[in-house]
Amino acid sequence: MANLLYIPVERRLFDAAAADNIYTQMLKVLQPYHVTVPEHNLGTPEEMGNFMTRVNQQHFDGIIFHNTSFTGAEFIEQIADYFPTTPILLIASREPSIGGWLRLNGATGLISTANSLMRRHHPYSYIYGDPDETKVQYKVKDFCQSVSLKAKLAQLKIGVVGTYPVGFAFAGANEAALKRTFGTELLHYEVDTAFADATALPETAYAGELAYAQAHMRHLDPELPETIKYVKFVALMRQWRQRDGFNALASRCWPDFFDKYAAAPGAVWSQLCDEGLPTAMECDIHGALAMYILQQMAGTDTPVYLGDISSFEPSDNTISVWHDYGPFALANPKYGVETSVHPNRKMLVSPQFVLKPGRVTLLRVHVNAAGAYELVTLGGTAQDAPAQFDGVSGRIRLDTPVAKVFDDIVRNGYEQHYALVYGDFTATVAQLGALLQLPIHTY
Repeated sequence: MANLLYIPVERRLFDAAAADNIYTQMLKVLQPYHVTVPEHNLGTPEEMGNFMTRVNQQHFDGIIFHNTSFTGAEFIEQIADYFPTTPILLIASREPSIGGWLRLNGATGLISTANSLMRRHHPYSYIYGDPDETKVQYKVKDFCQSVSLKAKLAQLKIGVVGTYPVGFAFAGANEAALKRTFGTELLHYEVDTAFADATALPETAYAGELAYAQAHMRHLDPELPETIKYVKFVALMRQWRQRDGFNALASRCWPDFFDKYAAAPGAVWSQLCDEGLPTAMECDIHGALAMYILQQMAGTDTPVYLGDISSFEPSDNTISVWHDYGPFALANPKYGVETSVHPNRKMLVSPQFVLKPGRVTLLRVHVNAAGAYELVTLGGTAQDAPAQFDGVSGRIRLDTPVAKVFDDIVRNGYEQHYALVYGDFTATVAQLGALLQLPIHTY
């Protein structure tokens, strides 16, 4: 859980009693979180300075700055001096009455504080409302989750096996920019080394993966050479993960798997994703990063899918997503997971299934023409529909008109791979984007 610092401020010439009551209410909202709080609202720069002296040597993932009444920028400036890069959530109290005495003037305090942080290029987000409002409570929850995820991204290592295939340059990454923006590092491996090491594994090293495969794919022949190759590669990636500590994977797939390893990669990636390791095909580093982000939002080890947007249907406002793999847990139980061949190469082992119905969020970590990062999110509902194509596919009704989505994807040059997770996390992605100071495009 994130380590938070709560800083409530007031100007006591306003309604100090009302401001103090808001502070008390806010403490109840913060009870579920690991948070350091002062004993009362801080009403002068001197009180703020004394509190900062007590806490400035501690590490905080995020700061909640609360204008229980108006204050100028003198308070937030002290905080930004002590914690120049720590993300801040701004909260301001609603004005309790119109007419007569301006009792709190919290909105003005919020505007003043935001202006100061903007001029410093300091990461922040905000909410205007009182502690008893559901939207304020959700915002605190999202902020806590987002600062925790931001900290995890700064420690994240992505395993990269080989390089992207011809024509897939978008799958690569500028490692310096990746590190600068997210804190994430890459660990590189040779794909031929992976094939050799997987081939050399003894049965004891992959027996558990073979049992897992048989439990999750119907009609899988455990004695076929392609099946053994499949589970050996899964076992090797899990060994490398344990040894080297990567928590997402981007790997070369075609043509090497077919031409050099004599097996299809679809079941490999499916099983790794199902076992909680976000794995991106075609060595798509930012696809793996998007998968990891959604996984952490939905819950550690939640299976996440990554696929192409393959068709747009304005008649029912749906898109179809497809690829040759996906985590088994996301299969519609009406149809289950069948053992099949790769849709194009006709080689074993690839899964055949359709995504289950339910609310979904799609995410792309986009690199624009200037080489800068942006986040693109789509919200929608996966339909209870039969398979759209051979392989792993799903039909999703979007929240935004598909004609606009299609136009924006092409016009803005967004990439073709999108991570998908079950649940509505568009607001949480927006919160994370604000903390990372990235443009957000939500559909």
